Amino acid sequence: MRFDFWRHWSVRARLLCVTVIPLAYMFSTFVWYAYHSRLSEVREEMAERGPLVAKVLAESSEFSLLSRRYDDLRLTINGLLRSDASIYRIEVLDAQRHALVQAAAHAPGQPDARYYEAPVLKRLMFVTMLAADGKPYLKDKPPGASGIAVETMGYVRVTMSPSALLLKQTRRFYVELLVASLGLMACALLAWQLSTGLNASLQASMQALRAADAEKRRLIRKVNTAVEDERKSIALEIHDELNATLIAARLEAQRIVDVSQPGEVRERAQSIIKLALGLYNSGRTLVRRLRPEVLDMLGLDGAVEEMVRHYDRAHAGCRYSFRADGQFAQLESGIGISAYRIMQEALSNIAKHARATQVTVSLSLDGAGLRMEIADNGNGYDAALASPGIGIVGMRERVAAFDGRIDISTAIGAGTRIAIFIPQA
Repeated sequence: MRFDFWRHWSVRARLLCVTVIPLAYMFSTFVWYAYHSRLSEVREEMAERGPLVAKVLAESSEFSLLSRRYDDLRLTINGLLRSDASIYRIEVLDAQRHALVQAAAHAPGQPDARYYEAPVLKRLMFVTMLAADGKPYLKDKPPGASGIAVETMGYVRVTMSPSALLLKQTRRFYVELLVASLGLMACALLAWQLSTGLNASLQASMQALRAADAEKRRLIRKVNTAVEDERKSIALEIHDELNATLIAARLEAQRIVDVSQPGEVRERAQSIIKLALGLYNSGRTLVRRLRPEVLDMLGLDGAVEEMVRHYDRAHAGCRYSFRADGQFAQLESGIGISAYRIMQEALSNIAKHARATQVTVSLSLDGAGLRMEIADNGNGYDAALASPGIGIVGMRERVAAFDGRIDISTAIGAGTRIAIFIPQA
C-alpha cells in the first residue's frame, strides 16, 4: 500500500487536509460523546424514576388493598400513566405475586427489560391499655410483639419505557448536532479562506523564487559566455600577437645563425631559437586551454574523443573508452563549450582522485537534448559525508545555467557515475 499519494496534491489541498482533518476528528469525537452521554442520561433517569414511582405508589396503595378498593387504585394508576409518558406498565400484586390490578400506557413505546418493584406494607400499631386494677391490659397483644408490626401485603411493579426519554434526549442531541455542524462549517469556511490566502502567498513566493532562479541561471550563462569570450579574445591575442612575435624572433635568430661564424654569437642565437620554440609551444598549449581549437574544428564529439584519447595515452594504468551518438553539428555553441568544460573537469577529477582502471564516456544528442555520462570503477566516496568541491560546484552551475539535470551516483569502493542532461532550446 502506498502512503505517498499526497505528493501529487496541490498546496491548497494539503493545507485544507492539515486544517480540516483535526476539525473533523474533533467533530466526530464531540458527536460520539454527546450521543452516549444522552443515552447515559436516559438510563440514569429511568434508574432514578422507576424505583421512586414504585415506592410512592406502594405507600399510597396500602388502604386500597386493605379495603379491596381496586377501582380507586386503577384510577390512580391510569392518572399516573397519563401524566408520565416514561412509565410503560404498572402492576399491583398480592403477597403471592398474583396480579390484582395492572394497566399499561396507550402511547406507543418499547418496554425496558428491567422492572422496579416496591412492597406494599401493612403496619399494625399496638396501644397499651390499663385494666381496672391499674395493670397493663395485654389480652389482644401477641406475645413478644412490639408496639408496631409490619406485614407485606402486596407489591407494586413498575416497568419503564425509554422511548419518551429517548425522544426528549434525541431532540437535545439534534440541537447539539446542529450547533456543532454550524461550528464545523464555519471552521471549514475559515480554513478554506486561510488555505486560499496561504496558497496565494506560497504561489507568489514560489513564483518569485522561480524568477530569481531563472535570473540566476541567466546570469550564470551570461558570466560563462563572458568568460569564454574573454578566453577566446586572450587566445586570439596570444595566437596572433605573441606567437607571431615569437616566430619573428626565431626567424631573426635563425638568420643570425646562418650569417655568423661558429662561436659564441652562433651559440647564443641557437639558444634564442630554442627559447622561442619553447615559448611558442607553451603559447600553443595555453591557447588550447583557453579556447580549444579542436572544438571548432571537430565539434563536441570529436573534441571529447580527442580528450579521451589524450587521457588514455597519458595514463597507462587506466583504460578510457568513448562512445557518441547523434548529429553534434546542430548543437548550440554555448552548450557545446559548457559540455566540453564539464567533461574536462570530470576527467581531471578521475585522473587526480579516483585511482580507476576503467573509465567510460558517452555522449548522445537527440531532439530532447544532450546526454552525457562519465563512469569509472575507482574508489568512489561517501556523498553524505563529503562536501562537494569547487569542480563539482562548477559542473552543477554550468548544468543549471541551461535548466539541465546532473545526477552523481557514488559509494565507497563502488566507483562514480555522473549522468548529465542538458535540454536544447
